Order: sequence, then C-alpha cells, then structure tokens
Amino acid sequence: MIKCVCLVEEKENQILLVQVRNRDKYYFPGGKIDEGESYVEALQRELKEELRLDLAETDLEFIGTVVGKAYPQPDTLTELNGFKTTNAIDWSSITADNEITDIRWFNINDSENIAPAVLTWIDQFSKKAKG
Repeated sequence: MIKCVCLVEEKENQILLVQVRNRDKYYFPGGKIDEGESYVEALQRELKEELRLDLAETDLEFIGTVVGKAYPQPDTLTELNGFKTTNAIDWSSITADNEITDIRWFNINDSENIAPAVLTWIDQFSKKAKG
C-alpha cells in the first residue's frame, strides 16, 4: 500500500486537483510520506515542491483517511491522509512546479478525470456528492 498525504480544497461542489506528468487522471496536491516524516512534514514538503506553497503546521488540520485504488499503479491501494488548510489561499496565484503539469477545479461528480482514490474520498467525505 502507498501511504500519501494530501491537501483537500473543496468549494461549491468543486474540488481542487493537480495533474502529474500529463497523466489522464487528476488527484489531490500532496504525495508520498518519506521515511521518518510525520504526515504534516510530508505534506509541507510536497506542497512546497509541487506548488511553491509554504504552510505552517498550525495552518493544517487533519480531516481523515481513506483507502482506494492507486493511480496509475494497477492492483495497488493507496491510503490518502487528508488535510485542509485553515488559511484562505488565492489559488489563481499558485503556480505548478516540478512534476505538476496542471492545477484545476473539478466538479466532484466528474468521475472521468478524477483518480480512483480521490473518488473514494469524495464518496466518503463530501456531503454534496451524496445529495
């Protein structure tokens, strides 16, 4: 199983996702936890590397965990440990870095473009998806 941390940004039935290396599916900003890192340390590192976003530990609040199908690895599961930020971020001013090729808001019902584990997250945590 792949253990990951991610930043979950949701507003008005939309969810912010990133594209990595021009892959077909999008997923939450974040990534794998390196050995010896706490979840928060891993998320801070990933957000800085991917989006040049520097958040303090006090800016992050744990939401929950889901396990879903990994993408693009077949027959693999990923554990998403989701956080939200307590600070408002102007996402229009954030630029992608390293392997991130796109940042985009998606309707939470857009299953065609969203990675499987993120769909599992939406199903378990998004109130509007159930409506």
